[in-house]
Amino acid sequence: MVRRTATKRISIWIVAAVVASLAAQAAGPSVGAVVEWEFVEESVSLGLSGVSPHVEKVAGGDRVWRSDGPVGTAVSLCTDAGSCASETLSTPGGGPINDFSVAQTASGLRAYFKRVEPQDKKQAVYSAPCLTADCLSIGAATLTTEDMKVSQDIKGWGVPDPVRLPDGRIRIYNVESPVQGKCTEKIASYISVDGITFTKEPGWRLENGYVDTEVLRAKDGDWVMILADIACTASNNQKLFVTTSTDGLKWAEPQVLTGSGEFKLDPTGYEVSTNVFRIYYAAGDPRNGNMVIKRGILRIKQTPAGGVGVTKTPTATTPASKSKSITCVKGKTVRKVTGTTCPKGFKKK
Repeated sequence: MVRRTATKRISIWIVAAVVASLAAQAAGPSVGAVVEWEFVEESVSLGLSGVSPHVEKVAGGDRVWRSDGPVGTAVSLCTDAGSCASETLSTPGGGPINDFSVAQTASGLRAYFKRVEPQDKKQAVYSAPCLTADCLSIGAATLTTEDMKVSQDIKGWGVPDPVRLPDGRIRIYNVESPVQGKCTEKIASYISVDGITFTKEPGWRLENGYVDTEVLRAKDGDWVMILADIACTASNNQKLFVTTSTDGLKWAEPQVLTGSGEFKLDPTGYEVSTNVFRIYYAAGDPRNGNMVIKRGILRIKQTPAGGVGVTKTPTATTPASKSKSITCVKGKTVRKVTGTTCPKGFKKK
C-alpha cells in the first residue's frame, strides 16, 4: 500500500520473546516462543514495475500479478532465475482492477481485487470466479460486502488478502482507515463460508499503521504473516514486518525485517520448504512513483547448520514488558536480539 501525500544482500535477524497464556492473548498481542528470523534480499532483477504484487507458484515458475499504473493489473510469469515474461489477464470490463489476489474456495478458484466505481465515487472489494486454471481470465465481479465499499477519496484502504482457513472458510484481511491521520490504518477481517458473501469480524486484527498483509501460513495453531507499515518508524520509510498467531485473529507484535532507506511494502509470498518463504514485494520511493517489484527469502526455522529458528518455549520466560532488545552488527548483518549481550563476533550498535 502506498500512501499518496552497493550490495543486494541484506540479512536482518530478529529474536522476539513471547508469552503463551490465553489471558495474555486476550489482553493484547500474543506470543508463544522465542523466534529468530532472517530476511535476505535476492540479487535478481525482475524487470517489473508496480505495486501490490500477488504471487502463485505454478508449474512454469511464479505467476506475479501486480498493479501497474492506469491499466490496473498486469501479470507476468517469472522463473527461479528472475526472468519474467508478460502474460495477458482477461477481465469482464467495468474499469481497471487493482490489488489482485486469488484463493481456493469451496466452489473453486476465485480472484479478489479492488475496483473504483467512478459513477458513485466509491472503491470496493470484489471477487470473481477464475474461468481458467491459471486465473488469467475471470468472470463477472460480485461485491464481497457493503462493509467493504467506501468513498474513493479515503486513503490507506484496500489491499485485500484472502486466506483459506483450515476449516475451508475464506477470511479477507483488509486495510482500513476509520480515522484519517498519521499511522491510523488498521487491519480488519471478514469471514465467508462460500468465499463470495462476507461478514465483518468484530474488532481489529492489527492497529497503528500496519498495512499490506499477506498470510504465508494458515494452519491450526500456526499462522505466519508478513506485512508492511505506513512509514511509522523514526526513519520515516515503509518497512517489512513479520508476525505470528495461533488463530489468525490475535497477532503478536510485528517484528521489523528491513531497515532504513528504500521503501519496502506490499509483500506477497509462499512457502518454498518448511519455514522458508519466497517473498515478492514493492520497493523504491512511492513519493515519486518509482516503484519496482523485488524478491527475497524469509527463513524462520533453525537448521543443523545454525540458521534461523523457532525454538521451543522456554521453561521460564521473561515478561515482554521487562525484556530488553539490543541491536548487534557484524559487517552487513544486523540482528535484533532479546537480551543484554550480542552473539559471538557481533558488536552492540
